[in-house]
Amino acid sequence: MARKMSVCELEDQLLCPICLEVLKEPLMLQCGHSFCKSCVGSLVCNLDQQLLCPVCRQAVDCSTLLPNVTLACVIEALRTMGNSDPNQESCPVHNNPLSLFCEQDQEVICGLCGIIGAHRQHKIMPVSTVYSRMKEELSVLITEVQQHKRKLDEHISKLVNNKTRITNESDVFKWVIRKEFQELHRYIDEEKASFLGSIERKAGHLIASIESQVTQTSAALHKLQEMESSLEKLNNESQLDFIRNYGSFPSSPRDTEAGPGDRTPAAGADQGQYRGAEQAPLPAPGQQP
Repeated sequence: MARKMSVCELEDQLLCPICLEVLKEPLMLQCGHSFCKSCVGSLVCNLDQQLLCPVCRQAVDCSTLLPNVTLACVIEALRTMGNSDPNQESCPVHNNPLSLFCEQDQEVICGLCGIIGAHRQHKIMPVSTVYSRMKEELSVLITEVQQHKRKLDEHISKLVNNKTRITNESDVFKWVIRKEFQELHRYIDEEKASFLGSIERKAGHLIASIESQVTQTSAALHKLQEMESSLEKLNNESQLDFIRNYGSFPSSPRDTEAGPGDRTPAAGADQGQYRGAEQAPLPAPGQQP
């Protein structure tokens, strides 16, 4: 089983072969060795020149030097270990503080995980840098959420105002409609009473007129019945008595007092007035009857 490397042993592996201090802004040569940027600059006057690696003595082209970003992140993480919170979580594999973040696996790791562990050759960043970036992203997200929340609050406020306005307008319309229909019912009741009274009066006049005509006609009928009886009696008498009494009778029934025919036009006129009152159209609401 492989022996775990301590933090002190790891720091020894991160020393610059030239200044023997922890690497600062490490540059990686083509041969794979890394040195401080300032140390490489002290060996050559022009970065376009060639350089012999102080470790393996291999000639390398200084123009192709690249920053060793992964190594710089590990060094930065090791520097923060001494100032880390004693309650900070530790790596379950190497028992070191979780000071790095693997962008590929989206996991918090320790420095050894980034060098010799499962996350080597992955893109890793210091936790402090990732924390600052995520805090900025979270701040932007919170701002967007607050803006959206403010828009929804304004929309809800408008909806509530519209609801209140519609409720108030509806109450006013209902009051107006009730009042108008109350006036209409009052007017209809008045017109109804007026028409019924008029019909009652005219019907009473017509009935009284008809009853008077019935009485007169009955009297005329009684006289005609008496005349008929006398004429039949005369018709049965002898010739001489018939001739003597014939002149005492009227030559026509109309010679008696007026019969029912003289009352008919007046009755018809009254009935026409009755029908006219009954069929008169109702005035429109708001017009004088």
